[in-house]
Amino acid sequence: MDLKKFFKDKKNIALTVLSVLLIGSFSAQGSKDHELSQAETKIEQLSREIDDTKSDLIDSQNELSDFKEENAKYIEIGKKEYQKVKAIEDEALAAVTKLENDQTQANLDAATNKVNAVTDSKVKEKLQKRIATVKTAIEAKKQQEAINAAETAVKKLESDQKRENVDDAKNKVNAVDDSAKKDAFNNRINAVVSAIDAKEAEAARQAEEARKAEAARQAQEQAAAAAQQSDATTVYITNTGRRYHLSPYCRGLNPSKSTTPTTLSNAIAAGYTRCKFE
Repeated sequence: MDLKKFFKDKKNIALTVLSVLLIGSFSAQGSKDHELSQAETKIEQLSREIDDTKSDLIDSQNELSDFKEENAKYIEIGKKEYQKVKAIEDEALAAVTKLENDQTQANLDAATNKVNAVTDSKVKEKLQKRIATVKTAIEAKKQQEAINAAETAVKKLESDQKRENVDDAKNKVNAVDDSAKKDAFNNRINAVVSAIDAKEAEAARQAEEARKAEAARQAQEQAAAAAQQSDATTVYITNTGRRYHLSPYCRGLNPSKSTTPTTLSNAIAAGYTRCKFE
């Protein structure tokens, strides 16, 4: 085809332009249809996402409701726990106040136990300081009582110096914490113990002397009794002999001669001597 001739004809030019416009129109319409399809797809996707979001929102609302319910339970538990803690603190405070008004060991022990149960460290520390102040006063009072008891016991020992009083005084003095006062008490006790030892030693010496004297007396009495008994012993003599015999059957006696019984003292006084066979 000869294009120059073709485009010289205005009809051909018009047909060409119209064809181009129609082709462009159809092309634009196809592009719009494609965009519309994509938009619809996007809308469907967004719709699904909205549904998912609604479902998540419902789940979140349910979880929030459960959380509120559980939180309410914890709050109630917390209130009860607080009330319990507060009751313990109130009891501890009351015990410490009672201790301050009546400073006894029993109240000290009770207050200490109550305060030990307190969980709040600041509250516990404050109460413990108050207890410590009273405890110091109680210990000072107890020590003064111990000193007074020791003084009484030592004075009793000094006035009545017996071993049993020594033990009592030592026990009382051992309860004293003041070392200077304890040493002074022990010095007084030791002085009395030395005196008791001296008395006991003297008593033992006198007892030993008395024992020896008694033993000597008894020995003397026994010797005298033996001598007396010996003087009264019967012996046998003859008119011709110069010996005395303890037995009438002594082989020193002549059977043909008569014997005469007499006392040993008489025989000795008459000059008779003991038979050599006896």
